[in-house]
Order: sequence, then C-alpha cells, then structure tokens
Amino acid sequence: MSDPKDLREVVARLCQCSPESVRDDFSLDIAALRGSMKKAVLIAAIRRYLGVDCMEAATARTFGELQGLVSGKAQAPASASPPAPAGISRPEPVAAAPLAGPACGIDMESVAQLPQTSDYAGHEFYRRSFSAEEIAYCSRQANPRPHFAARWCAKEALKKCDAFFANAPAAELGLVRTASGVPRLRYRGMILPHAVSVTHTEDVAAAVVIAPAATRISSAAIMAMALAGLGLVAAALFVALR
Repeated sequence: MSDPKDLREVVARLCQCSPESVRDDFSLDIAALRGSMKKAVLIAAIRRYLGVDCMEAATARTFGELQGLVSGKAQAPASASPPAPAGISRPEPVAAAPLAGPACGIDMESVAQLPQTSDYAGHEFYRRSFSAEEIAYCSRQANPRPHFAARWCAKEALKKCDAFFANAPAAELGLVRTASGVPRLRYRGMILPHAVSVTHTEDVAAAVVIAPAATRISSAAIMAMALAGLGLVAAALFVALR
C-alpha cells in the first residue's frame, strides 16, 4: 500500500474509508479517531507523511477544521460548554477546593488502537510517545503492542491525577522497574513518588496512578529545581515527601 500523499488520504487511511468521503464537514468525532491514543496516532501520521508538527490537530472537530490547523490558516477551536437544558439557567463557575488527600488517575486502552509496524524505533508514533528504554524493552517481547499500551495507560493516568504533567511530552515520561521489580514512573531522569500499577491482556491494557497530596502541591517547584540543575536537591525533597 502506498503512503498517503495529502491530509485527506491520511485521515481516510486512519478511518478506513475512501478519500472521496472525507469532505470538509467530515466529523472527526468517530471511533477511529476518538480518544487520546488515536489523536496521538493522527498527529504522528501527519508529521510522518506530511512533515508538519501540529499538536492542535487533536482539537479539530471536522476535517475542514483539521485542514485549517495543519495549513496554519486557522487556530484551535475554543472549547465550548454544552447548552443548559431549557428553563434551567447555568450556574456561575465555582473554583474547586484543592483535594486534601491523594489523587488517583486511571486509564484503559484497546491494544488494537496502537499502529502496527515492524520498526517501533523508527515509527513516528512510538518515537514521540515512548522513551528509548521503553521502546527497547517492548520491542523485545513476543507481542510488543500490549506492553506499549500498558505504558501509554500509565502516562495518561499520571496526567489525570497530577496536573503538572498534563502537557508533558509522552516520550519524556517512562515506566521503569526498580531492582525489586516494582514499577515506577520516571520524568527526565527523575523517579516520581507516584504509585503506579499496570496490567494488560492481549487485547486491553490499563493502569492506575496515585499521587500523594504533598507531591501534587510541590511538584512544580521540584521540577523547576531539577531543570535548573539541582537534581540532587529535588531527589532529596521527593524522598522527604514520601
């Protein structure tokens, strides 16, 4: 099968439909493109085949919007609140109080959502979504994709329970195992204090991440010190907060 030559063919291949059916009003809110993993696959495919790095592609609701974002002629659509039911006024937004206890994030993905390839290290999606260590480990397994899916779930669960990592590049987050075999999350060389548990079958993967309350409050300050070259101090603070 030849590579897609334009954006319409990229979307058609991901949606398994004909390019002729992908018109400007073609909805991207369909099973083939729904969810964080499939959005990441779309972004990676655009970069791989068209040479355009467009993270905003994940926000497009129709092919027309996507085309505008990829071409640079449009901005990402602003998120809109759904209309209130007739006769009911929408309440004013209220700032949520910070949680006193630990926060929990969970994610579950279908293994079939991951792209198939014979070269995980060279595939755009895997290179942008996993660390070199993760790619090396998963590639050695008899069936790599369930292992990749479990690690994707761990990253998504971390982002759900700790807002500091919401926009962290996925390749800078990694699932590693300690000498005792306990899985931990690592960010830019630093082992995080978050508890993590992953599981998978041949078809489905899932992960749960728990962030201690103290870590959520001070993670930004710790990471700032690490980026400033104070990795040892930050590591000591992590230990103190555990």
